[in-house]
Amino acid sequence: MTFWNQIRNLFSRSKQTMNEASNPTVPNAPVPPLDQKAMVHLMKRLEMTMENAYSCEEAYALLDEYVEMVASNQEAKKLMPLVKNHLDMCPDCRDEFEILLHVLQTAES
Repeated sequence: MTFWNQIRNLFSRSKQTMNEASNPTVPNAPVPPLDQKAMVHLMKRLEMTMENAYSCEEAYALLDEYVEMVASNQEAKKLMPLVKNHLDMCPDCRDEFEILLHVLQTAES
């Protein structure tokens, strides 16, 4: 797959995801056009994406280990860069990370 085909595929999946989020009960609702703000956000996310980026499932499987590293002041982002990258990109997984970190820090104090 060429680079431009990958970009087109990413945009089409992005539009589909945006459509599903805004109209979950309407299966074939029209996709709203990308405005400049959404386009900039998408391009920043594309720039941040690592070649072997983790899915939510892959990041979640390592999340407890990553949280323990962060809590013990180990250099988690250097030891587990793909988990760090996923957390930077995925607000749902980042929320889960922050909750787990808070629980661990609260239990230790």
